[in-house]
Amino acid sequence: ILRGQDFPPYHYADETGKEQGFVCEIILSVAGTLDMNVTFRQYPWSRCLEMVRLGHADAMMNLFKTENRKRYLYFSNNNLGYEVNQFFRRKGTSIEYSGSPLDMGLLKMGAIRNYSYGPEFDAVYFPQLLLHETEASLIKSLVNKRCDIIVGNNIVINLLKKKMGLEDKMEAIDPPVSKEPLFIGFSKAMGHQQLADDFSTALEKFKKTKPYLNILKKYNTQ
Repeated sequence: ILRGQDFPPYHYADETGKEQGFVCEIILSVAGTLDMNVTFRQYPWSRCLEMVRLGHADAMMNLFKTENRKRYLYFSNNNLGYEVNQFFRRKGTSIEYSGSPLDMGLLKMGAIRNYSYGPEFDAVYFPQLLLHETEASLIKSLVNKRCDIIVGNNIVINLLKKKMGLEDKMEAIDPPVSKEPLFIGFSKAMGHQQLADDFSTALEKFKKTKPYLNILKKYNTQ
């Protein structure tokens, strides 16, 4: 199963290199009920998408279910969790958000290449869009004034800006841009429709158990 760059608390490698995060733990728990052996492999986000499209991997995690991705992935019908995306601005600037991404169209916008930020955002053309490969690069582009605003997962960006010592340099803008469910997608090129169906059924059952609630509590994602 492929994963992109570290995305705590969803998925990340600890100091020993072991995969951690509530999404990893949910996937491993569900796979265990199916007697399925899981190995996670980490690559850049765009490469992950291309690998599952071509059938070079069985599945990819932490995905929004978009029409384009449905062309080459079978999605579980049950989500792994939710992602809230927000705009972020440099502190001291007066940029506001009305609730419509269209109103931000003329700003210099920073985002991650091949990410989805929800259907409303994805439908907007941003002529001054600056694409990045990692959230760290995204944050630096805002702080270094290459962008007016950036868009990203509120939990991940807030954790990362703290780790980078940039808490006093940037802030989130309300309201959120989107709140969308996250899924695991199974490769159509690998013929994994049955696997997607089985995983979806097992995930639905696992969500009714105490171990599932314990995972959410452990990562403070309830």
